[in-house]
Amino acid sequence: MPELPDDDAARLDEACIAIAATPARLHTLRVVMDGQDVTAKDVMQALGLTRSAVGYHLAALTEAGLIHERRATHPRGRGPIIYWSADREAIHDLRDTLIQHLS
Repeated sequence: MPELPDDDAARLDEACIAIAATPARLHTLRVVMDGQDVTAKDVMQALGLTRSAVGYHLAALTEAGLIHERRATHPRGRGPIIYWSADREAIHDLRDTLIQHLS
């Protein structure tokens, strides 16, 4: 396999870390991409995952820069709530990086 330039290698490393290549991580990203403002409960219901598992995947995707969180007051006034939304530009960059290295 040919050596990758440092920038390409770094982008590929970041892409692999971002998705962590698990079906649950990709399904979580898909649920967030399909919605506008998605809550952890929305992801839990869509995927049948525990709150802990959903929190783990949402945190990893947020840290990778693929999704963003927005904190707000719960609509019923019962404390804070977090909404997640997809960063489509970052997701497309990730896709392009993977395609570049898989083509």
